[in-house]
Amino acid sequence: MANAVPMLAGVGLLSMCCISSSLLAGAMGGSETPEESTTSTPIQPTEYVYDFIVAEQPYRTKDFNIHITDIEADDVRVTPEQLTIHEEPEWAKCNSKEGGYECEGDNYGMIDPEPADGEYKDVSWSAWKAGQAEVGTKVFTVTTSTKVKKFKIDYFRPKYVPGWTIKENGKEVLTTSKGRADENTPAPVSFKYQIP
Repeated sequence: MANAVPMLAGVGLLSMCCISSSLLAGAMGGSETPEESTTSTPIQPTEYVYDFIVAEQPYRTKDFNIHITDIEADDVRVTPEQLTIHEEPEWAKCNSKEGGYECEGDNYGMIDPEPADGEYKDVSWSAWKAGQAEVGTKVFTVTTSTKVKKFKIDYFRPKYVPGWTIKENGKEVLTTSKGRADENTPAPVSFKYQIP
């Protein structure tokens, strides 16, 4: 029994040391078994790249193909700096009606600064010809500094509206169908594309 007292005292002293080191580590902001932080905040892109790829040919492809008069991203007209053309419009880079607004400089008709309240004769457009912009062709890209919720594209006539596959930063976000019918009116005609 005499040996038991020193042994118990030694165990008590050892326990005090362990408790003290745990308390000291806790007070210093650490622990005996450090844990890695597994939570991270997703990084938001600094630019958004929207590719427009033909998913379905428009109704009219015998002589002509896609005709675009205007492109807007979230109700603001796309600028020349935001637009990259991958398939040059071979029928007309910028076309306009005789006696109305004339295309300015080297602009594409779809982003030419035509009058916002102009008449039909003041509309300008870019036009692709038959054999161009086949299914699978990336026609153009719009690059923005913020995520787009809605694109609005005005086409010269309903028969020149293709179906699109729209990709955001390389990921498909929307696929649409071609225009409503092989019709000439309304001219121009607007289509809205909601981006999820």
